[in-house]
Amino acid sequence: MPTSSTPSTAPTTPAPLSPEARAAFADFVVTLRSDGLRPALAKLASRSDFRFIGIWRFQDGKANAAVHYDREDPSVERASEVADTATYCCYVRESGEPFKTPNAMVDERLARHPARQAVLSYSGVPVLDNAGQVLGTLCHYDLVPRDTSQVDIPLMLSVASYLSLGGHVPPYPEG
Repeated sequence: MPTSSTPSTAPTTPAPLSPEARAAFADFVVTLRSDGLRPALAKLASRSDFRFIGIWRFQDGKANAAVHYDREDPSVERASEVADTATYCCYVRESGEPFKTPNAMVDERLARHPARQAVLSYSGVPVLDNAGQVLGTLCHYDLVPRDTSQVDIPLMLSVASYLSLGGHVPPYPEG
């Protein structure tokens, strides 16, 4: 898999949101404006049983969460930096499209992926700039298998678009 960022040829357009997803999006925006990005992501995470949610960025062959939320330990604000090919976010970055796996251990696409035995479930979408370039990913992930159908992809795409267009995507985390 290439390690350089590949431009997306066409931005992913979110499907229309269900009434429930529209309410969740409005709640996300209100929380973002009143409490900040991390609490807004925590609220978004509460819609599933995935343990983690984050906005992941890429830099110099590495990947790290610019914003990270752990439901089991909300005091943990940082993720560990990894090689950019050691996260499933690399699939989102390379394709410019959502990627999900309910159980990496039985997903043949991930047979040789370095995170396969550690991060078992993932559901992520691209965070795109105005030109359709992938800035990073917005993703749910967990150390145990999870049902990815509980993650509303159109809602995630709408949130990712809102964050990007509103200038709310933090840069790659420093040291």
